[in-house]
Amino acid sequence: MGFKKERLGPRLAEAAMSGERYRDVHAFLGGTGAVGGTALLQLLSLYEEMFAINAPNPDDVPVLMATGTTSDEIEAFTRRVFRFVESRHGIDRLPQRVRRGYLTHSGVFVALQRFEVTALPGLRRVAQTPPKDRADVTAEFLRSIGSPPQDDTPGAIFERLAAAVSSSRPFSKFLDAYRREHLGPLGASRYRSVLVGIPIPSLIAYHQDELHLAAQHIPGFGNEQVEELKERFVAALRDDLVEVQRDLADTVLIAHTTGVGGMYDDKVGAPGERPSIRLGFAHAALDRRLGEKAKFADDLTALYSAAGLKVLITAAAIGIDEVRVRERIPLHRGIRQMLFDAPSELFPGSKGSQPPESRASREAGRALPARQVLRVFPPLSVPFDDPPAGPVSFERGRPLVPAYSIRSGENGFFSVADADALYRSMRVASASELGLLLATVGLLGDDRLSPWFTGNICNYPETDNARHVLDFLAQPALRATELSGLEPMALQDLGSAKHQGEMHTLALLILLHRLRTLDVDAIDPYVDLDHFDARRFFVERSRALTFEDVAAWEFEVLARDMPILAGAEAADDLLPLTPPREHRLFPRRREALRRVLEEVLHAVWTAPSLGSPLLFERNGASMLRTGYFVAPLDLLVTERDTVAVWLRGNPCSFEDYRDYHVSVGGFVDLRPHAIVCTAKNEEEDLTGKVVRCAEEQALRARLFDVSPYSFFSTSGLLAVWFRLRALYGLLRESMIELGTLHEFRWHMPRDEAGHIILVPGVVESLRMVAEGLEKTTGTERLDGLWGYERRLVPDRRGIIPGLSRD
Repeated sequence: MGFKKERLGPRLAEAAMSGERYRDVHAFLGGTGAVGGTALLQLLSLYEEMFAINAPNPDDVPVLMATGTTSDEIEAFTRRVFRFVESRHGIDRLPQRVRRGYLTHSGVFVALQRFEVTALPGLRRVAQTPPKDRADVTAEFLRSIGSPPQDDTPGAIFERLAAAVSSSRPFSKFLDAYRREHLGPLGASRYRSVLVGIPIPSLIAYHQDELHLAAQHIPGFGNEQVEELKERFVAALRDDLVEVQRDLADTVLIAHTTGVGGMYDDKVGAPGERPSIRLGFAHAALDRRLGEKAKFADDLTALYSAAGLKVLITAAAIGIDEVRVRERIPLHRGIRQMLFDAPSELFPGSKGSQPPESRASREAGRALPARQVLRVFPPLSVPFDDPPAGPVSFERGRPLVPAYSIRSGENGFFSVADADALYRSMRVASASELGLLLATVGLLGDDRLSPWFTGNICNYPETDNARHVLDFLAQPALRATELSGLEPMALQDLGSAKHQGEMHTLALLILLHRLRTLDVDAIDPYVDLDHFDARRFFVERSRALTFEDVAAWEFEVLARDMPILAGAEAADDLLPLTPPREHRLFPRRREALRRVLEEVLHAVWTAPSLGSPLLFERNGASMLRTGYFVAPLDLLVTERDTVAVWLRGNPCSFEDYRDYHVSVGGFVDLRPHAIVCTAKNEEEDLTGKVVRCAEEQALRARLFDVSPYSFFSTSGLLAVWFRLRALYGLLRESMIELGTLHEFRWHMPRDEAGHIILVPGVVESLRMVAEGLEKTTGTERLDGLWGYERRLVPDRRGIIPGLSRD
């Protein structure tokens, strides 16, 4: 076999002229997600191109069936299908509703079905039930499978559960039922292809969590029994998909990932050993199971490929399947559950339930937590180290409505800056290229010259197709969200708490600079307040932050002004950061300026409202500003001293333990110092691994002591100021006459005057490279340099024999 692929166009034309594929049925399980949904749309476009080459007969109607777990997922994907068709063919050729799907004007039927994979359908209710009622729900579930806990022994209960799990066949049961009901009249006995776009490692992890909750209420059950049931479920899914390929489908394709975005290292000479994780985008700050997850993903690949199933493995499959414009963002489901389980209401409605008549409540058999949205509210402000005790409550706040938010399948919602940083650092494969590969193989079969799937495995490497995504994210409307300071720089779903904290820190620096450069004189003294757009005025009448501005900052002035911004309680508290003016003669101008500052104030509150607490100094004391959730600690704040109590619950040095979590965890540390931490988790001996620096030279010396290419993390205003100025020194090395030789230095855009614009997503990707969190590609030097500054190269001219310094 060669390395060159077949040309796709001629293969498509050949298939069109034969007409053999015009009555095929393709199933996309998890087809409303990023990769599965994109694969369906790619296949739709392939069919339409084939129809344009050779028109089908009137009764030739290909069927593309997609599944989603909820009505919301199906509704979102339906919108995407309609907008996709409208973009290609116009509004007068939109799909027509036919039963449980839509017929396109070209004659392709897109069927939409509800489907959820579960080994034990009744088990989900345990996780959806408040802790005090879980024992009763667990007992009810056990009775439903014929094993009442009051009568059966733990061994008998396990055997019942194991038998139920092992006999589970969710895929073949669903596909066979759909075939019998819908495809028989069409004369289709088999599916041409079945694509499993459901993330199986995540699916099994969710089931494992539900089993752990139930095990707490089953005498004699522990981790050993839960692990055994998990293994039974993995084997059951394999056998299920083997049956699908044998009895129902010509081709079964599984879209799979490494589980950690490819951000790990394997050791030379140690095959099968747990990989070393270097991930800057973990879905939880305290997720200690990433290594196991990566190993588990490898095990699944070996298991399924050995069974004859085609497995597409891609290091990172984060797709942009939808961009929502000025819409509210759902609160993360984990935080929603924590609020629901809390002993008291933390804000009005925090423990609310969905109506009993709602579909979700009916399916669960009980009221579920209300569908909360992200909100911005005044944070709690307390001394960091010695806060007062007592219960706390928060205002409900106003909904956070970003100008643009990106939805990516199971990953949820993230900001434009999130996506910018992710694609640059993780070398993410675009959903379009993965979808096209899957659609092509599903329709035409594997490449005949150089098969994608060798031994049933396709290891899809990094490609240059991410350029399509980066070009998209660089569109002016999207790029503007990174530069204004008013838009949320990071959301809750994607990115570790450290990533979120760093992004919010950059947003605060941008806000501070825009306040300092705000042209308050441009407000009309007699402004029409009814039509005054405060947000627009702030962006248009202040300057975007450039690296030249950062280079000109004096640290003492920055350290003086940042606590004013971070600690503001009211709009007027921000006035000292704006050019001084007297507004008493013009009350309308004064009110307009107050409205501008009110927008800035809410932008400052965004970080703690989303889970990234602020640390700043007031009168020489460290202050904490937090919302009801602290992402770095995965902690719900129910008392004024919740954070302090949590941090003191460790036997090691309090200062080291506290500063470890501040630096590595993701607090927005705006105090005038730097913390350098070289420990990856708090279970290590932290002695000597957490160092505090008060001056630039001490920080530089400590950073030069860090072992090259090892992990380290920093926090504090001094560290951010130092890092950005050092990055500016690298970016200034770029020279047009050297072409592309300066690689990553061209990632940061320039304005018309040549100033280097500070784009948070790009800055964040370079931070992760600098701190040892780059993706291993073998060419990672092109993506940035390890360390904040380049180490000095020794001048050896005076010591090399035969040379003198002169």
